[in-house]
Amino acid sequence: MSRFLSPITDVFKSVRLTVVLLLFLAGTSVLGTLIPQNKHAADYIQTFGEPLYRLFHILDLTDMYSAWWFVLLILLLTTNMLVCTVSRFRTTRRMAFGKGFKGFSSLPVQASAAFERAPETLEAPLQEALKKRFATRRKLVTATGCAFEAEKGRWTRIGADVVHAGILTLLAGALLGMLFGYDGFVNVPEGDTVSAITLRNTNEKKPLDFSVRCNNFSLSHYDSGSVKEYRSSLTILEDGNEVLTQEIIVNQPLSYKGLTFYQSSYGSMGARDFTFAFTEKASGKVIKKPLDIGESVSFAPGRTFTFDRYKSNHAFKGRAVGEAVIGTLTDQESSREVVLLSRFSNYDKMRKGEWVLSIAGHEHAYYTGLQVTRDPGVGLVYTGFLLMITGCFVAFFMGHKKIRVEVTPTPEGSIVTVSGAAPKNKVWVKRYAEQLLEGMGRER
Repeated sequence: MSRFLSPITDVFKSVRLTVVLLLFLAGTSVLGTLIPQNKHAADYIQTFGEPLYRLFHILDLTDMYSAWWFVLLILLLTTNMLVCTVSRFRTTRRMAFGKGFKGFSSLPVQASAAFERAPETLEAPLQEALKKRFATRRKLVTATGCAFEAEKGRWTRIGADVVHAGILTLLAGALLGMLFGYDGFVNVPEGDTVSAITLRNTNEKKPLDFSVRCNNFSLSHYDSGSVKEYRSSLTILEDGNEVLTQEIIVNQPLSYKGLTFYQSSYGSMGARDFTFAFTEKASGKVIKKPLDIGESVSFAPGRTFTFDRYKSNHAFKGRAVGEAVIGTLTDQESSREVVLLSRFSNYDKMRKGEWVLSIAGHEHAYYTGLQVTRDPGVGLVYTGFLLMITGCFVAFFMGHKKIRVEVTPTPEGSIVTVSGAAPKNKVWVKRYAEQLLEGMGRER
């Protein structure tokens, strides 16, 4: 069995395979940036033409990140990383957690000094000094005297494996999200409640286990008139009971039962709750009446106003003048069409009638556009990123350090030789050896 599996594992633990897979993923990611994802067919045909759209559709380039071949690439990379990590972890584990104190006899000498003291008087201060920096220590009797060995940070050898574990966790989260997650949208008018969303890939309706109500929608503008911010107040309802109310804005979504609701768009549903003012020129008397489209109101004997229609952007002599109401003014003699502008309350004065009509006030009705996503792998993705950052920190900024202090008796006293190695911080080893000997000198 091992003979059969060995060629397969050799292929999957190849660095070349890793490079090839990463290049393929990078290339497809570029395509996913150049080709908009999850758009309507008409948008692709208008932008790229029908022949290219058909090719994109056959290759699943319009929904690339859910395509079978993209999932296969992620699976191959995951298998490649898993085999590489498992195959090298046995060696790493022995080096990081196995028996220590290996290779101390061949450490390069960092510093040495002569002391006018017997070796036995140097043992206690040496052990005390090493204890402050190293948790693992031992004393040896040598042919020429004695030696003290100390090391720390052997466990940091697993830094690269922690990075690999982070990548595997991240890839697992991505696969989980691609296979069991979905992306949808829904438009909710102010005051309305919805209990289903539209899936972005298939335009199918997907029912929710709860309902979402848009309590209100608000807009704020800059002085220039451009939109500064828009926000929605949403309420989650289950069995008719309110369980959660939260305001959302762009980059501050609402999350509930694994679903996340993002503020993505908005739109106007027209104006509502109109109130009209009728001002008599002679007396200055003002009469205000609420009116809906299609309704009529009598504001003076023999005079009636009918609200015919609303225009969000009326044109006057070729120029846009904003919101307008078109109605019919009927008096005892005739009927005529009148135009009332929201931005210019005195516009009707140009008609030179006995009564001046104007829009006293109205409200705007909006709907909020919500992007709805479900990604069951998002927790694994965050965990993977955390593991990767931790592993990189360990791999690049921490390392294994070994020190050997040999004490040799002489007729005049002792010679202390400090050897050591720290592959990721060679300057530290030299400096520590000199500081150790200097400290021993102060012990005289």
